[in-house]
Amino acid sequence: MNNDEQIENQVNQALDGSIENLSPEIRRNLNRIRIEAAENKPHPISFLKYASALSIVFAVVMGWQLISGAPDVQEDLFAEVLQEDFEMLDDLEFVYWMVEAETSDVL
Repeated sequence: MNNDEQIENQVNQALDGSIENLSPEIRRNLNRIRIEAAENKPHPISFLKYASALSIVFAVVMGWQLISGAPDVQEDLFAEVLQEDFEMLDDLEFVYWMVEAETSDVL
């Protein structure tokens, strides 16, 4: 037996001896706590798995909505600018016509 094994055996014997000196009530409480700790309880890791999956689904849905909604907004903006340009051209043509009319009246 090497030195590490001897130390391990001595520590185990000391711990076993300290348990034997405990009262029966404390032993029962320790056993109950050990059993509760050994039971299968949901770990926070399982919650993180569900939260991660939900966040990925949410990100995909939001990304899809943003991508599919973007062209409609751009088309609406383009149509609005185009309409304003046509209105401005009509106004410019009218102003040009008035200037020509005044110029031809003067001549």
